[in-house]
Amino acid sequence: MPGEQATRGRGRPRSERARLAILAAAGELMLAGGISAASMEAIAERAGVSKATIYKWWPSRGAVALDGFLAAVRDSMTVPEGLNTADALRFQVAAVVTLFRDTASGPLMRALVGQAERDPEIARAIRERWLAPRRAVSVEILRAGMASGEIRPDIDIEVALDQLYAPVYHRLFFGHEPLDDGLADRLVTQTLTGLAP
Repeated sequence: MPGEQATRGRGRPRSERARLAILAAAGELMLAGGISAASMEAIAERAGVSKATIYKWWPSRGAVALDGFLAAVRDSMTVPEGLNTADALRFQVAAVVTLFRDTASGPLMRALVGQAERDPEIARAIRERWLAPRRAVSVEILRAGMASGEIRPDIDIEVALDQLYAPVYHRLFFGHEPLDDGLADRLVTQTLTGLAP
């Protein structure tokens, strides 16, 4: 029917607009005031929706808050095309270092991991929505390096990822050493030395 087509053709459906508004609200609240600021009430008010609408897509406050935060920092996962293995890994590790050091994401990640000790939903969300997608990007980089002969084909990819990224989180959580500009290069160089054919 003509009326239906006209309605369908106008922008995003209302539910998708609401979902995006919720993600934006949750991300803004998280980055501005941490996880405690991103209550269901605050997210609903800022997004202009009801709490029931939020629960339609997310099982808990932790899940929606983390998804909002991830939506706000999603560009930190993008790696330019055409880079060799070492440069692609340097780019990705440096992006995480910069995100943690130069934005509210660092303190927020520390707070989230602390909350995860008491909240299994937040722990699951960190693993599934923060770590898994980032590790997947790095897995593809390492597999491409194996295919091109830059990396030995017999390496344990999961261990290699831990070697690259665990020091970044270690420095973030304990602050014993800085998240400095040269860290990504040193981590990638030393790790790839051990992975080279």
